[in-house]
Amino acid sequence: MRATLAVGRFGGTAADRLEAASRAAGVEFNHVDSIGQALAWLEDNEPHSLLLDGAHGTLERSCLEVRAQGRHALVPIVALAPEVNELAFAEVFSCGGDDVVALRADEALTARLRRLPSAPWQRPEASTDKVALISAPDRDRRIVLGRVLSNAGYAIHFAVDLAETERFARESRPRLVVVDAQLDGVQDVITRCAPDNRNTLWIVSTAPRNMRQCHAWIKDLSNAAVTDSFAPPENIVFLANELGRGSAHDQRASRRLLYGTMVAFRCAGRDQDDFGLSYNVSEGGLYVRSLAPPVEDTVWLELRPPRKERLVRLEARVCWRRAYGGSAMATVPPGFGLEITDGSRADRQAWEAGYRSFAESVGA
Repeated sequence: MRATLAVGRFGGTAADRLEAASRAAGVEFNHVDSIGQALAWLEDNEPHSLLLDGAHGTLERSCLEVRAQGRHALVPIVALAPEVNELAFAEVFSCGGDDVVALRADEALTARLRRLPSAPWQRPEASTDKVALISAPDRDRRIVLGRVLSNAGYAIHFAVDLAETERFARESRPRLVVVDAQLDGVQDVITRCAPDNRNTLWIVSTAPRNMRQCHAWIKDLSNAAVTDSFAPPENIVFLANELGRGSAHDQRASRRLLYGTMVAFRCAGRDQDDFGLSYNVSEGGLYVRSLAPPVEDTVWLELRPPRKERLVRLEARVCWRRAYGGSAMATVPPGFGLEITDGSRADRQAWEAGYRSFAESVGA
């Protein structure tokens, strides 16, 4: 039996609860106090999953230390937080984690452990036609982006300066270049290289305060986009897919837009919420990140629409679910897609108005 490993200074009662939740999922339980002990344990074991302490300021470093080891890049990581909120999700996703549950949410933890693969999975084989260049001076950023893009089927190359970035982009013509706006001269490199090869997609990663400026650099380039460097790294995959689609026609009634807000969800008629983070939204639906999608098709939601202050309650139908695991065709992280089917008139109007306002603000 493969085992989950809990990493952190959990008290006796907390450790007992984690063990009970793990065993309820049919998973053996192990516990160590520090990331150093965890890395030693991982040398001799193939874990089912890792449970990391999200309460004492060690989560980011612990997660990155695991992800820096190539053989552990695919191990599912769940953060155990004192409170589940948008900040907790943002922290976990930014350092390579996969989900968040409250430390005392035993049923939510068991549900996630049950859904995870019972055996290790392999990444989809990278295509020679799907090469990504990650140009970032920060090692941690390279680790996290490399994992996300590898899981999406890209062959990964790294650069730490713009001279190497430009050389590789011109000579190898990768499918995707992700470049950090902190590198001096980014604008010049993009304006020189991007127009020469429209088949290479460029995504500029920058702090929120600089996004307007970066959008001005690329406004005339159909093969370039800007992303918030503090947003989940999986957003890069979404943007690359959207850029790759170009102006191709599809059957969508409204465009899907990146939007992250916490979503409380439950199967219709049940009395306990679980929590995820929205990944993208449209006027008639949304996709929610979670390792434990609802098992029934009709769900009740509570969330905040784009550009709105108040929460809305909606009913939705689960259209599809994506489990944790490898897929060369995966365009979204694990979770579930929803079609909004019901809700009060005021709440549905608030959702639709929020989406339309948001779409207009991003030029969709």
